[in-house]
Amino acid sequence: MNKEEVRIKLSLVINNSQYVRVSDNHPLELYLGKNEKGYPTLRYNGVFQPVKVVGNALLEIKQIKTTNYNSLLFCFNSVDNLSLFYSFCEDIITQTENYSGDNGYVEIVNRYNQWKKMFYGSSKLLNENEILGLIGELLFLQKFAVKRYGTTKALNGWSGPEPTHKDFSYEDDWFEIKTINSFKNSVFISSIEQLDSENVGKLVIYRMEKMSPSFNGVSLNNLVNGILQSFELDSDKDIFIEKLKQVGYAYNEVYDNYVYNFISVDSYSVCDEFPRIKAEQLAAGIGKVQYEVLISLIEKFKETL
Repeated sequence: MNKEEVRIKLSLVINNSQYVRVSDNHPLELYLGKNEKGYPTLRYNGVFQPVKVVGNALLEIKQIKTTNYNSLLFCFNSVDNLSLFYSFCEDIITQTENYSGDNGYVEIVNRYNQWKKMFYGSSKLLNENEILGLIGELLFLQKFAVKRYGTTKALNGWSGPEPTHKDFSYEDDWFEIKTINSFKNSVFISSIEQLDSENVGKLVIYRMEKMSPSFNGVSLNNLVNGILQSFELDSDKDIFIEKLKQVGYAYNEVYDNYVYNFISVDSYSVCDEFPRIKAEQLAAGIGKVQYEVLISLIEKFKETL
């Protein structure tokens, strides 16, 4: 069941305290509906020993004991960011559809613990340049770093949230990621450290074209969710979510308005001859330098990523 099917199923529920089963074929008794206050709710009925499960302002957790079974309810207490709740429901339903154990409660609680950090909203939204920059780093993580280095190593080498480090570094390899609108002819280097190294590294430039929100392109929320669900280890998911928090990302529907068409990705060898400013070239007393690199003048440094 995808999140659009979740939305449709919830829309069929008219009355408060009404629930419909997700599927008769699902191994767990999962229901979608509305709680007594009318908030959209995912409900699990089963025989289990409840443990403490902590919710927050967006997602209220209730546990109810009846004569024949217990219930675990996830109630979304907001009219905003409903797509986040739909994605959460989709994940719980999908990830348990082949469950064959005897404790679905523990399985669901463990899945929720991976998700709960995503429900903590941020008071500060990323601006468009920050959104574009994060999209580029996530594409590099997904399409290149994970495939070359493995998930855990790829995540641990991602230091994009730290502004004075390379975006990705692995032993002697390093990569600086820049994402620009398709019409731009230069990339902005915000600190000396981004391209300064004794080791040869790579400058990776993603070109994107901004589209309408209805376009089936690349958007931040969908990219984050897709990467998160691709990780098998819970520890990798924890690392990923913590990195996102460090960079200032928390799920918000506003980000769905920023949709991009992927145009190209190019990699350039940052070697001794590459046009850059190094710390050793600075006169005493200069503390910070920012500059731009013209893409048309670094074509000879282009190489396979």
